Amino acid sequence: MRSAKNGWWLAIVTAMVAIPGVIASFVVMRDALIVYAQTPDAQQITPNKVEFESDQIKVIRGFLAPHQKTALHSHPYRFGVTLTKNDLMITSDGKTGASKKDAQQIFWSEPVTHEVENVSGERMENIEIEFKQDKGPGAEVRKDWGKSSAKGTAEDPVPVEQEPHHRVVFENQYVRVLDVVVKPGETTLFHKHSIDNIPIILTDADNKTQFAGKDWAATPAKAKSVGFIPGAAKPYVHRIHNEGTTPFHVIDVEVLP
Repeated sequence: MRSAKNGWWLAIVTAMVAIPGVIASFVVMRDALIVYAQTPDAQQITPNKVEFESDQIKVIRGFLAPHQKTALHSHPYRFGVTLTKNDLMITSDGKTGASKKDAQQIFWSEPVTHEVENVSGERMENIEIEFKQDKGPGAEVRKDWGKSSAKGTAEDPVPVEQEPHHRVVFENQYVRVLDVVVKPGETTLFHKHSIDNIPIILTDADNKTQFAGKDWAATPAKAKSVGFIPGAAKPYVHRIHNEGTTPFHVIDVEVLP
């Protein structure tokens, strides 16, 4: 795992989801474990780069240069987010077919062995989370979370799945995926995270964050960054205010136990 030695970059990643453990002096927010990697320039593109790894998951930033093709390789169960458009030709089990996705799409994939070619003249970049523990074929779950009876205060936070700016868009036995949008001038309710989660930031935004019992702190968001937060070991309560002029958009992937 790559350590974040540069405090400024670490603060940016933290900001995007208001991660506990690293605002300001990096002491007031509970020692959260964060991984961040900047997008390399075109000359440094490789098929993938490991951003974080544990005994449960591997977080990969996948790159393909224009018209680049991978060697034959395999994936276990995985969840992904496209950071750019995908215009691919995929060969698996002797069959070749096109695969196209827009930027900022989510996808689930069963185990596969394939070759992938970027047939576009533009670079492709995705974030993919591979699962090391086999829980069987992905079985999507649909729940009606309803409205929480909690007040949304620091003393009575809502569960993150029921905070109005956090919308559950996908869930199976591996992940629960939250599409989070905070528009300029908006503030979330105080909400609680109690599961390990991987924030994948889609937009730059000027945010500030307040953790329960703490003051507001500036937490600017940086598009295309990714982090890991051990919410199961260290649950945390916070709220986010977007004080900028652009929406704050993040896909927050909860890794289910």
